[in-house]
Amino acid sequence: MKRATDSKIAAERWALPAKQARSQATRTRILRAAERCFAEAGYDGAHISAIAKKAGCSVGAVYFRFKDKDALFFAIAESFATEIRASLPDMLAAGRSGRTDAIIGQFVERAAASFRTYRGLFRAIVERGLDNPPVMAVILTIREEMADTLHQALSPTFGTRDAIFMVQMMTQIVYGFLLTGVLNPRAPTRIDDNRTLDELKAILLAYIRQERRTT
Repeated sequence: MKRATDSKIAAERWALPAKQARSQATRTRILRAAERCFAEAGYDGAHISAIAKKAGCSVGAVYFRFKDKDALFFAIAESFATEIRASLPDMLAAGRSGRTDAIIGQFVERAAASFRTYRGLFRAIVERGLDNPPVMAVILTIREEMADTLHQALSPTFGTRDAIFMVQMMTQIVYGFLLTGVLNPRAPTRIDDNRTLDELKAILLAYIRQERRTT
């Protein structure tokens, strides 16, 4: 509960809340436009004028809702975190099935979908994230929550004291793999290729099987 409250306070500090449906729709368009501009031009190359043009609104409308580009960056990170949190119950449900392949499949598919949707966010994180502690706090918190959920889902099948370390390794493998695909869309391991994702799932399942044999 504290994380959600802190996040809400931070969001209100960085961006003006949209109270009316029309204003909320404009805000959503601006965020989507900013995400696309970050994906296409990077953080530094994404100008407010270009974001406003993509959103179909004036530059003034952008500044009315967001103090600056950092505020947009933070709001996109918050949107990403909200979507990830909404998907966590599905991972727990897969865990109740007792099928490790279903849990890993849910984890990889959800992570890949998020990276595809938020290419601009992750490009901006690489370029600017370390200089923006509020954004990094959001990303690191949601990564911890996702790892905790994966651990809960897999813990009945692990039965090892190193389960937490294994989950940390798997999340790092997946995030590193997907981030490479975002930064280099021409890489052979593209995140929009189902074969690539199937191989990634197979790698994680092989890792789990190997750890089971050695415990």
